[in-house]
Amino acid sequence: MVRPRGELDLASRDAFARLLRGTCRTTLDAWLIVDLTAVTFMDCTPLHELCTAQKRCTQAGHGLRLVYDQPAIGRLLAFNSLSAAFPHYASPEEAWSGQTTTKPS
Repeated sequence: MVRPRGELDLASRDAFARLLRGTCRTTLDAWLIVDLTAVTFMDCTPLHELCTAQKRCTQAGHGLRLVYDQPAIGRLLAFNSLSAAFPHYASPEEAWSGQTTTKPS
């Protein structure tokens, strides 16, 4: 599981990419859970990194699930047509079980 904190934007892009890349390669679990509940701000910049990580995980035989509780992240995903690619999970437990929830509004 990956739990970034603070802001995910251009300034943190490289660190976020390294975190995702390393975790995709080393996880032995069926899912890489990216828990964004401690993220205070997110712009479009990390979306590319999330899509790349999802592709890497799929190639390695894993999946990627996104946990968030901020309505702004749900809107950002929807605006960029990524809601289907990253269904909303309200908690890591729901992500592990595959129990999606309605995105926060």
